[in-house]
Amino acid sequence: MRGYAQHDTWIQRVVMTRCRFHTVNVSRISLVWQLEIAQSYVPLCYILYSMRFYDTQQGAVIDFRPPAHGPVRMYTCGVTPYDAAHVGHIFTFMTYDILQRRLEDEGFEVRLVRNVTDVDEPIYVRAAENGEDYRQLAARETGRLRSVLDSLHFRPAHAEPLASEYVDQMAEAVKRLLDQGDAYHLDHDIYFDIGKSDDFEASVTIPSRLLVPLMAERGGDPDRHGKRHPLDFLLWKGVTDDDPIAWQTVVGRGRPGWHIECSVMSEALLGKQFDIHGGGVDLVFPHHACERAQTAALTGSPQARYWMHVAPTALYGEKMSKSLGNLVFAHELLEHWQPDTIRLALMSYHYRTGGEWQDERLTKAEAIRSALQTMVSVPELPDTTAYLASIRQALDDDLNIPLVWNQLCCLSRDTDKTDDSDGSRRAALMTIGDLLGLDVVKGLDASQSS
Repeated sequence: MRGYAQHDTWIQRVVMTRCRFHTVNVSRISLVWQLEIAQSYVPLCYILYSMRFYDTQQGAVIDFRPPAHGPVRMYTCGVTPYDAAHVGHIFTFMTYDILQRRLEDEGFEVRLVRNVTDVDEPIYVRAAENGEDYRQLAARETGRLRSVLDSLHFRPAHAEPLASEYVDQMAEAVKRLLDQGDAYHLDHDIYFDIGKSDDFEASVTIPSRLLVPLMAERGGDPDRHGKRHPLDFLLWKGVTDDDPIAWQTVVGRGRPGWHIECSVMSEALLGKQFDIHGGGVDLVFPHHACERAQTAALTGSPQARYWMHVAPTALYGEKMSKSLGNLVFAHELLEHWQPDTIRLALMSYHYRTGGEWQDERLTKAEAIRSALQTMVSVPELPDTTAYLASIRQALDDDLNIPLVWNQLCCLSRDTDKTDDSDGSRRAALMTIGDLLGLDVVKGLDASQSS
């Protein structure tokens, strides 16, 4: 260590240079870490950045540790496209959009995969009711969803896989499970045997007495005669009649069960293990519990390092649901409100609590949007650099978007303005807009180029 100590002044100079964009006290970093930072070619965000959010699997707010190298890989469960996207969908997807934006703001590359479940029983039922081909229905609603997300300034996903494009790979995964003894035939169908999973029930953060009724409520068949355990779940539905919705595969003619779809698509696009798995809180069980069990059997490793779920938005006291019909459709809101206004209104809810949808929040959000838009063309601005710092801090603390909403409310009413002679406040406002997906960024660009 003597030779190391002789160079500690040089090392601190290098560390201070590399840390200049980060709020960090270099003197409090150990000498070993200082040497690592000085010699490392790894971006500093991987060493210094700290974010906290609620990990459903651990049941606690945890410190997110980014991978040592490479992108942050996220997989979020998308929609079953048999109807239009509603506000609950947008709230869920916006949570991960803002998470992605914050990570990118800090210097990370993010690969977000959001699937489309276009192979699922509700699509077939709705298509039959409409008298149309299920593929036409799925394509139409998938296109409408993508149009809505584009209008609401969502970051493009790294990939948006269709389940129908991976059926052969799903069948091959089911065959591997059969060959390993983790699955069994029941008539023409194939089920996963949860008895072969070490901790299927223990890994679910829901009381055991609720699992069977939840399985029945959420698309499972716990009462089916012949199953080894009520919670065994469908991997493959065999089709032997003239049902046209079937594929000829290595496990016979049929179609995949819901749960195997995400295990196969996530591994194909993000690898055997990725960083963050997301989705609505209603997917905790059975969908994500089943994913974990079958993925562990297929790969021998945990599917994701962190599990982050979003609470529902409600209408008339009930979770927004296609089956209940208590929906506020996103495309209809866009006919009457600015995209920024819709995003701002949704920012008044916390991802872990959700809440009752209230139209009056749109009115409040519009006032904020209008005030931010006015700032684009005036020479004097509030101290937006301080607001930016507070917003970043709020997002890093369990993605506290309602606190961001409060900061934006204060910013929109702030009368303590000075001339932005060096452009730093305008740049900070642009960063706020980009960080939150607000169109004010485009307005600033236009005003500066005119």
